[in-house]
Amino acid sequence: MAESPRILFYFLHLLGVGHVFRAKRLIEGFHNAGMKTDVIYGGAPVPGVSFQADSVHYLPPIRAADSAYSNYLDANDEPLEKPFLERRKQSLLEVFETLSPDLILIEAFPFGRRIVRHELGALFDQAATREKKPLIVTSVRDILQERKKPGRNEETRDWITNAFDHVLVHSDPDIIRLDDTFPFAREIDNKLSYTGFVLPNKEPDQNEVETFDVIVSAGGGAFGGELMQTALAVANERVDMSWCLTTGPNLPDNERELLASCAVKHIAVRTSLKNLSGHMGKARLSISQCGYNTAMDVLAAHRDSRCRAIFVPYDTTGQTEQLKRSELLEKAGYSINLPQSTLTTENLNSAIDKALALPRSSHEVDFDGVENSAKLIRSWLDKT
Repeated sequence: MAESPRILFYFLHLLGVGHVFRAKRLIEGFHNAGMKTDVIYGGAPVPGVSFQADSVHYLPPIRAADSAYSNYLDANDEPLEKPFLERRKQSLLEVFETLSPDLILIEAFPFGRRIVRHELGALFDQAATREKKPLIVTSVRDILQERKKPGRNEETRDWITNAFDHVLVHSDPDIIRLDDTFPFAREIDNKLSYTGFVLPNKEPDQNEVETFDVIVSAGGGAFGGELMQTALAVANERVDMSWCLTTGPNLPDNERELLASCAVKHIAVRTSLKNLSGHMGKARLSISQCGYNTAMDVLAAHRDSRCRAIFVPYDTTGQTEQLKRSELLEKAGYSINLPQSTLTTENLNSAIDKALALPRSSHEVDFDGVENSAKLIRSWLDKT
């Protein structure tokens, strides 16, 4: 294999942006390992986010219309139609013709992103015609959304069996295994490689980081209104601790303004906190939803400080990913699980007392997901 292997990394986000930040970290890891990366990005650009890639190519973006992922929209907020999807597929194939990857890395599919299966099938068919066929690899997080429609898990297994050479699982298998949420994991076990968790970028320690006893966060904030309102009610009762409610940029302005107007002096309301993990490291307690990136920040804070955690997983509209992750992390001793469907001021008060009493877990979490992913990919390419 040449000294600088080339990776084609295809990814997109349909609703939450956690996938984008995880991809960004992986690209940095590939660069640091001496590999080149060409990005094909199929979602709407995220403001302020750039990639340490050798080239970036944008497809006509698509997004989920709602948290149920039952409908999808184009850049004009119009329902996806076959002509649009055909144009998008052709754009993907035209870009691929200009690239010469040694390996194609696909984020999430076929474990998710079913909406793009036709364009990816065409990409794999075109890759198979190359004189030197690139390896095909998928990259998947720790927890999968539950598949309720009959046959979908079998379809995923068949895609892996027939189209993919390897599967990168961004998890520590001592805490969360793919078997926990994918019933056919054992049938594709020969293709699975656990990388450890992919941590968000660690910001340098800053003396000016404010200190709060409790950090409440809701990711982007689109579905965090109920958590913020309940936390505010509890914060108004628990005046012995200082609180920061971090709403995220997508909480409606009127809801954020109402929170701020009801907060008293020991409660701060912020849209975001720069260096959130740094703030968690100085806090006694984190209360948050349980998306992948947030969970990684919380686990790192648990390891490095006295900060303990309550997860309030988003478990409405049929969403199971956050709930399952929160259940498994509670079972492993890292946190208290309080599903949003059971969120009340009484239950949150009880969870706070339990979380503050949690001991430090003795398990050493594998946080080397970025470095291990690069090493695995390089080892596979060195064998070709």
